[in-house]
Amino acid sequence: NGIDLADWPFRPKGDGTAVWMGRITPTKGTRLAAQAAKIAGIPLRIYGTIEDQSYFDTEIAPLLGERVQYGGHLQGADLTEAIGRASVLLFTPLWDEPFGLAAIEAMACGLPIAAVENGAIREVAGNVARYAGADAGELAKALKGAIGIPRRAARKRVERLFTLERMLDEYEGLYGHAIHSVYSAFEVPPFAVFELPLTEYASL
Repeated sequence: NGIDLADWPFRPKGDGTAVWMGRITPTKGTRLAAQAAKIAGIPLRIYGTIEDQSYFDTEIAPLLGERVQYGGHLQGADLTEAIGRASVLLFTPLWDEPFGLAAIEAMACGLPIAAVENGAIREVAGNVARYAGADAGELAKALKGAIGIPRRAARKRVERLFTLERMLDEYEGLYGHAIHSVYSAFEVPPFAVFELPLTEYASL
C-alpha cells in the first residue's frame, strides 16, 4: 500500500504524547493501548469510530481520564493534525493484521511506533518501531523505547517504501506482466496424478 505524502506532512517535533487511531473494537486492541500508556506514564489520545459500543462502554470508558482521552472520530486534515502533533503511535492489533495503513500514515508524520507484533507490522515499520507481545507491561516498555526513535527515520521509511507513486508503479508493473504473459507460451507443470477413490456410485 501507499499514501499521498502531501496528506500526511512531516512534523519535526512531537508533544510528548502517544496516539492511537483505528476502529474501536476488541480485535484492534484499544484497551491494551490505554493500559500500556497508563503503565508507561505517557498521555494517550484515542481517535476512531466506535465500532463496538459495548466494548467502548465497558472496556475503554473506565480507563478514560486526564491521561487517557478519547478525541472522537476525526477525518481528513483534522486527523492529520491530531496525529502529527503526537510523539509516538500505539499500534495494537490482536489479530494478524495484513498491513496496517494507520502505521504508515503516522510514520509519514514522523511518529515512531510501539506495536503488538501481529501480522505484517514488522515488515511495515522495520526499525522505526519497538515490538511487544499482547501484554500491557511489555507494550509499556516498547512505548518508552519507541518514543526516542528519530522522527526523520520514520518519515524516510515511508518515502522509500510506501508512497502512492511506488504503489501505482508496482501495480502497473504487475498488470503489464500479466498482460504480456497472456501471449507467452508457458510450460504446464507436471502435476502428480490424483484419482478419487472408488465409491459404490462409481458404476452409475
